[in-house]
Amino acid sequence: MTKNYAIVADITCDLSSELRGRFGVDGALKGYMSTPDAKDTEGSLDLSDAELDAFYKSLKGNPNGYKTAALSAEEIASYFETFLRDGKDVLALCISGALSGTYNIMLHAAKQLVEKYPERKIAVVDSRKYSLALGLLVIKAAELRAAGLSLTENAGKLETIKKTVHQMGSVDDLFWVASKGRISHAKAFFGTIAGIKAMGDFDQNGLVTPLAKVSGYKKAHQVTVEYIKKTIKAANEQVILVAHSARREQAEILAKLIKEQIKPRDVIICNIYPTNGVNIGPGLCAAYYLGTEITDLAREKEIINEVVSGL
Repeated sequence: MTKNYAIVADITCDLSSELRGRFGVDGALKGYMSTPDAKDTEGSLDLSDAELDAFYKSLKGNPNGYKTAALSAEEIASYFETFLRDGKDVLALCISGALSGTYNIMLHAAKQLVEKYPERKIAVVDSRKYSLALGLLVIKAAELRAAGLSLTENAGKLETIKKTVHQMGSVDDLFWVASKGRISHAKAFFGTIAGIKAMGDFDQNGLVTPLAKVSGYKKAHQVTVEYIKKTIKAANEQVILVAHSARREQAEILAKLIKEQIKPRDVIICNIYPTNGVNIGPGLCAAYYLGTEITDLAREKEIINEVVSGL
């Protein structure tokens, strides 16, 4: 059967169980996180707003006290096997291989299992993204399966689609994100200045490249919406994800503007959970959507400069 395969992602997809259920995503692999009191815990995609607020408050006070780690190949293989035993193939999507070793670990796990289950297939897609950009790809994979694509067709299609996933929005502390290896053209661009918001989009490896800086959330939201208008494709067919790390009020404002001015199929406000929050820090408010193919970001820089100068 064309649809007889499971779609799973690693924990960095930031899709809650409610969203995974809503879009028919079969599961998310957990990772590990160590806390300042030296406790090792499993990562979670189902914390309450109060729990997330407490986490970001603690993280801000002790940014180096939290560490994350991926699952082992054996643990991933054990998870994949739960589907293989049920006669299902597996399509797995993971965080960018430029940011984590998860992709290679998944490939190793898949190789072990294919020898044990030669009649089954496991495809692993390096998203070249992270957080809700990966989450958006996972949702797209589920939609493509529902449209009848086979596992192989789906994986091939995602290789093209992943080049079109954009992020646009603001982050309060660029130095934080740069120090955690999530930004290209690293630390010297512009850092933390009161009221100044850094605006950026993904490069080909899933690192966010700063493209502009603006003053205040109001202007940041205006720039985000105008940038989306100029780079999105088939807006009315899309689900746009608006993600935030301890910036829910701003996420709600941005989501409202996107609904009114972009008019996509849906806009969903999403939390950034601790596994990504450790590396992003408090202060991100950004939209994730599908648009023009990203190559060297030259055109994107032109677009955002036009938008900023026009406001």
